[in-house]
Amino acid sequence: MAFIVIDNNTNQEISAATIAEIAEKGGLMVSDIDQFAVCEDGNLILLDDCGRFTYCDSRRFRIMTYEDEK
Repeated sequence: MAFIVIDNNTNQEISAATIAEIAEKGGLMVSDIDQFAVCEDGNLILLDDCGRFTYCDSRRFRIMTYEDEK
């Protein structure tokens, strides 16, 4: 499933600065950020190239599929 991550504070696609903030708070290497993923339980996570991940705040961020845009 292809999706984009929306920051509810700005109602825009998440910025690189915000991604870096999430990574730093979650103990990930900012330079090694790989991708976002959605867990089976619906939680959004950010992953790095080393296989580490951190959960994203579900109140602040949401996903929007490309089908939602139609």
